Amino acid sequence: MGTELTAPVGEAGRRHIDVGLLQLCGIELAVPVDWVREVVPCPIAMGPCFGSHPALIGSIGVRGDVIPVVDVTVLLGFGERTGRGGTIVVLRKDDVLLGLRIDTVSGLYRIPVSSVRELVDSGGAARLVDRAFAREANLVGILDPDALFAMPGLPLVRCHVLEADSAALARARPFVLVTVAGVDIAIDSHLVESTAPAISLRRCAVPAPGWARNVNYLGREVRVFDQLATLGLDGATPEESLGPVILLRIAPDKLVGWHVESVRSVARIPDDKFGPVPAGLAQRSALFAGIATDPAGGQNLVLDSAAVCADPAIKAMAALCRAPAQTDDRVSRATREGAASNNAFLIYDTGARLLATPLDAIREVVPFRGLSSRVEDYSGLCGLTDHRGAPISVYGVEPGVQPDQAKLLIIARDREGEGARGFLAQRLATIINAPALPVPGGSPGARFVPATIDGTAHSIRIHTLG
Repeated sequence: MGTELTAPVGEAGRRHIDVGLLQLCGIELAVPVDWVREVVPCPIAMGPCFGSHPALIGSIGVRGDVIPVVDVTVLLGFGERTGRGGTIVVLRKDDVLLGLRIDTVSGLYRIPVSSVRELVDSGGAARLVDRAFAREANLVGILDPDALFAMPGLPLVRCHVLEADSAALARARPFVLVTVAGVDIAIDSHLVESTAPAISLRRCAVPAPGWARNVNYLGREVRVFDQLATLGLDGATPEESLGPVILLRIAPDKLVGWHVESVRSVARIPDDKFGPVPAGLAQRSALFAGIATDPAGGQNLVLDSAAVCADPAIKAMAALCRAPAQTDDRVSRATREGAASNNAFLIYDTGARLLATPLDAIREVVPFRGLSSRVEDYSGLCGLTDHRGAPISVYGVEPGVQPDQAKLLIIARDREGEGARGFLAQRLATIINAPALPVPGGSPGARFVPATIDGTAHSIRIHTLG
């Protein structure tokens, strides 16, 4: 982004903190967007280190600036360094730049200040991750850029700043740069609530043209559109695209989702990089405010945040953002028990015994690639793994399970207020349609299914992946 950035500003007096979400070794971290100058691909070969700090991995050149790059995996206790590739987040403090090598940038997130908790080192030393917040079922640590810049022995290079740029520095605004059907679009970061992975998309019970799917975000069902026609343009995001869902804040507690093909960057763009909307486009759509030149020199259509929030079709979509309807507990229980009484079941081997789980409780079954981080607690949580670019909590169905011996991960369907959960298994045995029968002398609600596997009759306990 060159010199089109102001220096970081204080957070005092703010009600919210805007952060960029980063993936590093399968773990989600965050960095305040006020410190981010731009995001660039990590080159295959880097320049010299110019220093001996253990986190220093090289340097890169970006538009005439020399930027030292650090890999903080060892400093954060993640083990060995990450491999080649990935992304570099360029941080800026005054006129000094520093590159942070991470795996991917997954989007933006706005955190209420009241939700942030301070992390304190017992010895009084400065922490690289000094705060944390809960995002759905995950705990996300916030990197302290001040601590990065203050690491002893790290060579820092001053960037080239022209006095003529000083007026533009104060007027730079953060944008999320996305691409859909070959169209590059800039979204003001203040319109963006968060992002959700494509794997969380679900078909609506009552679909409508242009927005037939939704995502669950913090207990609310958010309608998602993928047609550029919603914005007055041609083209659409393919339904099978793994690009993220951008959650747009239309009104307080009213969101809509936009399934995009890719998020290219989070960047600040100064006012002098904006131009008018082309006449032809202005006649087709009133939802764009102009053209913006991004730090890489690309041209982006700029969404008009006020016009988007006032558009009747988008407001109607946002009005459907609500918590799922609640039903009487007794009715819900009867419905669940009735469904379980005659259902399709997946039979699988945990390594200790066979278990049965209703197919409608399972999202998918995938090979288990190992844990990205380990956790051991009373609930059976083994740790985290990465699946389709998102972290998943991994549980052992049986006590004392050894994750290193598991071959499969059975991923449960998403439940309200919880993140994705995976359960370890050795092998799949079969799928059957069978009645669910009460376990003689068992606890209330305990059920089993009769099944014959490899010529042997079994009574297989039902596990709902709860």
